[in-house]
Amino acid sequence: MASKKQIRTNILVLLFVLVLLTIFISFLATHFTGESGVKSDKGIVFCQPENAPIERQKCFFTAHWHFHFDMNVCGQKKILLFETGDLQKLHTHVEKNKVHWHGVLPADQKTKNITDFSDLKLSNVFKQLNIPITSNSIYNFKSGGTCPDGKTATLKVFVNNEQKKDFMDYILKDKDKIAIEFG
Repeated sequence: MASKKQIRTNILVLLFVLVLLTIFISFLATHFTGESGVKSDKGIVFCQPENAPIERQKCFFTAHWHFHFDMNVCGQKKILLFETGDLQKLHTHVEKNKVHWHGVLPADQKTKNITDFSDLKLSNVFKQLNIPITSNSIYNFKSGGTCPDGKTATLKVFVNNEQKKDFMDYILKDKDKIAIEFG
């Protein structure tokens, strides 16, 4: 049978673990919803300096967005490299073919609307993640050329199951699904 001292120690350890668990859950809730309760995937606009007249403020939009990529080149699936890209812009982590963005874009002081989307152009993803692609080629294969199996191939890019002809200028949105097919 356990002594009173052992029971007291076990209770203190249990309380300590519960406190740590509560702190961890609170951190996750704050991290993923923000202190104001605004979900980070919806984005927020902040202006600096806060107390300056509106015409002297610079405003910015920020969010934490994700995009999924599937690439099939001549019948071979291509996987995005892990931990690639600028952590302040477009990058990958360990999730298979998931791109993260938690950057900052300029926003209008009065309307709070984003004024420059260039960081979210699909061409920027390719550039930042070192994917060799142009409007008609990928990984040194050109549209109209042949794959190793001898079949003529063309480059097609789909966003959310809709083919995009001018895909390089497409502005990414949270949870977009990008499919690149060459074959």
